[in-house]
Amino acid sequence: MTDETTRWHARLRLALAAQSVDSTLADTVLDEVAQHCADSGESPEDAFGTPEAYAATVVGERLPPEERLRHRVRPAATIRTALVPIGTAALVAGACLWVTAGLTLSLTPAGLVGSSFVVAALAGGHLAATATRSRLRTAGRVLVAAATVLGATAFTTLSRATVGHLPTPALCLLGLALLGWATQEKSTADPEGETMQQRTGKQSTDGREEWLRRLPQLLEERHAVPRGRAAELTREAADHLAAADHAPEEEFGPVELYALRLAEEESPRPRWWQRGDIQNAILAVILAGYLVANLASGGPFWQTALAAGALAVSLALVALPVVRRQRNGSPRRQHH
Repeated sequence: MTDETTRWHARLRLALAAQSVDSTLADTVLDEVAQHCADSGESPEDAFGTPEAYAATVVGERLPPEERLRHRVRPAATIRTALVPIGTAALVAGACLWVTAGLTLSLTPAGLVGSSFVVAALAGGHLAATATRSRLRTAGRVLVAAATVLGATAFTTLSRATVGHLPTPALCLLGLALLGWATQEKSTADPEGETMQQRTGKQSTDGREEWLRRLPQLLEERHAVPRGRAAELTREAADHLAAADHAPEEEFGPVELYALRLAEEESPRPRWWQRGDIQNAILAVILAGYLVANLASGGPFWQTALAAGALAVSLALVALPVVRRQRNGSPRRQHH
């Protein structure tokens, strides 16, 4: 087994565990993947796609909807996990500064303000990656962009005069404290899923209106279905109910499970700017421009080296899928 295959298997196991797939089913899936690759000669990436995408396929096909719904984490539960990247950054920065600057860190306006914007950018990145509502994801991306620009401006333009001192180990302790606090948040069952049977079992004359009112809420807020599409799906359900003259639970089942099924049937195509190859190409163009500008202005060597290394990595990320497709000679096939 090559290193690439080993990493793919490890990522798949982690992705399955993140979606509450038990170890027995995970072992079965990994054995099936290994057997298929041994028979066909394909790599796991070529045969099944990314580990995360294939884990989602396994969950959708092999876990009953009640199980999938029960293991969904409340949106509020992800708020505390925003401390993970912040705590990690504080721990790593504290350790590096401890080695390079000693036990005492000089505090400057540039460092304090710039670091605050770095924290805001990390929080915005977490929000953009984990939020279920499209508006919150957009707000996270805007926060990342604005905090990055303002942070860079603060680091380069504000005063570097020392205004105080901070023990460097305190930054490491702060990072550990934030990580400890973040990991205390456990994935709990959805509270609405726990009481689903009680709520759906007692429908009154206005039960249909309540069912239809909750459906777009669940689609948009819990499953990140765009508002327009959620409204369209709700209208379709309402029209069907009006024609059938049945109770929603008799026709579609509990609203939580119906919303889950609708969300899993949706397969929205990512916008062009959300595609990984497009993002890597844009990053390569930006880094190339920065490298040329730094060379033309005689900038510091470390900035030139850093930009050149980052450019090489981004170009490799752009070229790798193209080379892999040419090597295989055919489009990647998906196996389930």
